Amino acid sequence: MSFRLFNRIGSTSKNIFLTKKIVSAFHKSCPSLYAAPIQLKMPSLSPTMTEGNIVKWLKNEGDSVVPGDVLMEIQTDKAIVAFETEEEGVLAKILIPEDSKNIQVGTLVGLLSLPGDDWKSVSVPQETVNTSAVQTSQESSTHQSTETTQKIGPAARNLVQLYGIDIGKLKPSGPHGFILKSDVKAFIEQNRLKPKLAEPSPVEEIQTEPEVKQTQNKKPSGSHPEYQPNYQDIELSNMRKVIAKRLVFSKSTIPHSYITANCLVDKIIHLRKEMIKKNQKVSINDFISKAVALALRLVPELNSNMDEKTGEYTQLKTVDISIAVATENGLITPIVKDADKIDVVDISENVKVLAEKARQGKLMPHEFQGGSFTISNLGMFGINEFSAVINPPQIAILAVGKSQLKFNTNMEKQTEISMTLSYDERCCSLDRAQTFLNTLNYFLSNPDLLVQEKPDF
Repeated sequence: MSFRLFNRIGSTSKNIFLTKKIVSAFHKSCPSLYAAPIQLKMPSLSPTMTEGNIVKWLKNEGDSVVPGDVLMEIQTDKAIVAFETEEEGVLAKILIPEDSKNIQVGTLVGLLSLPGDDWKSVSVPQETVNTSAVQTSQESSTHQSTETTQKIGPAARNLVQLYGIDIGKLKPSGPHGFILKSDVKAFIEQNRLKPKLAEPSPVEEIQTEPEVKQTQNKKPSGSHPEYQPNYQDIELSNMRKVIAKRLVFSKSTIPHSYITANCLVDKIIHLRKEMIKKNQKVSINDFISKAVALALRLVPELNSNMDEKTGEYTQLKTVDISIAVATENGLITPIVKDADKIDVVDISENVKVLAEKARQGKLMPHEFQGGSFTISNLGMFGINEFSAVINPPQIAILAVGKSQLKFNTNMEKQTEISMTLSYDERCCSLDRAQTFLNTLNYFLSNPDLLVQEKPDF
């Protein structure tokens, strides 16, 4: 190869390098040529979610992201869910920091610049800036009322009103800037404040002197700090708020009907002991779940969902059992998919995994959304019998009590469990509900059918 060819290659490479520098400089001088950044908004991760909390950002500004990367953890009304991005780029702006609460669905929380763009030059959309400015002005004008209603409990608020204290002067020690009763008491003692008595009303002016003295001698109940009980205000979790709304909706719109049956479980107890000896650790509730799944296959009217908007209900082709699990934040119902097609051991393993994830707040949306029927078992808490509220859009729920040792008519010992079925009378008649419980009782009385791979029916 000749030196002339080398010189040509070197000249061409130099021109290409200069061209790239010119284009790059031109793009930097004209930011308008950049594509608009991708807006990251608070997603709706469950059908009942209207707002959420940002627990933690897992990416920092300037970090590159690819589809499938987890940007942040969001606490919904059900669990803590990992929010994955479907775009490629660089996280340019974090508009709402972590530990932020009650963020409405659709609120802009961050910006993602496209690959190749200068992420540092990304600016916040003007609409968001204007909205933030309006919100800031509204918050400043209603600062005192917001602080009183949202960041201070009723006991502390009573003391503030009684002593005429400016809330802005108090130093909150509670979580997330919450003003506690002890904060107000400390401020009162430090400044040696005295209660500001209300001016007497015209009705009080016409009272006779003895009555006034009697009123003054009478100890006020709850108006003075020394007579108030010692307690701590606890903020409701989003999950408990949603549970309350759904319970009210269910009881006020669904015509609940109830039917109870006592089911024999002696054979299940014996079979369970035999399986435990074979290192197959299952619970009575696992047998009940399998029996319910098979009963739903034979009585499909109860394996349905109700659409409140159209007023129609749909019989589902799959039997997905929701198992009620108690957590610190409230009750959640993870789902065992196709419970009628898997054996008792698989149901047991699925329930254990889902229950642990539920207590840790790590359930994914598909693991608790949906379901065709719910089982709520309080037998392990010593509850003999209870009735449960239907979990919409489902049309039925089974409440299971504890096992009780009783004597039959022949004075023989037998173990019974009380089960109460709550069902939507619009979608299911009494005879079909009775058929379901009779079928369930038959399976529980014949547990060999529950451990067969393919029951013959």
